[in-house]
Amino acid sequence: MEHRSFRAAGLLLGLLAAVAGVAGAESVAKIKETVMTQHARGPFDVKLGKLDPYNVSDGAGMARMSIDKQFHGELDAASRGEMLSCGSAQGSGGYVAIERVSGSLHGRRGTFALQHNATMTRGTPALNIIVVPGSGTGELAGLSGRMNIVIAAGGAHSYEFEYSLDD
Repeated sequence: MEHRSFRAAGLLLGLLAAVAGVAGAESVAKIKETVMTQHARGPFDVKLGKLDPYNVSDGAGMARMSIDKQFHGELDAASRGEMLSCGSAQGSGGYVAIERVSGSLHGRRGTFALQHNATMTRGTPALNIIVVPGSGTGELAGLSGRMNIVIAAGGAHSYEFEYSLDD
């Protein structure tokens, strides 16, 4: 199963490269857009718990936390994970996290992992959350995609998930 995913990815990259050489970047963007055609949205609840950090040296500024989420809507699932973070008093910092999601996505049951990479540079956030390649199981085997987290002014969390599934 995993070899088939790598072959499909290789074919797709080859196709994108060929199109880029012939038709330009605009066509590549259109092809990428059609590859990830599925979207899921909805609210989620999150609970963070403080864990003991490994690096406790003076000035490290590091923290470690547990993540427990309950997704609602088109992704009906629960997740558990861990986050490592480091920050400064100047409004800058970053975090990485891995969480394992278990439930259903548009009615398809299985599990998958999400990998977070986020930074804050003097108050300006940058967030990247992707499905860990090859992590999908059950009816979610072959899942790829990226998720965005939206936090409303009142603190309510929601997700926007753009994904595709290999057949």
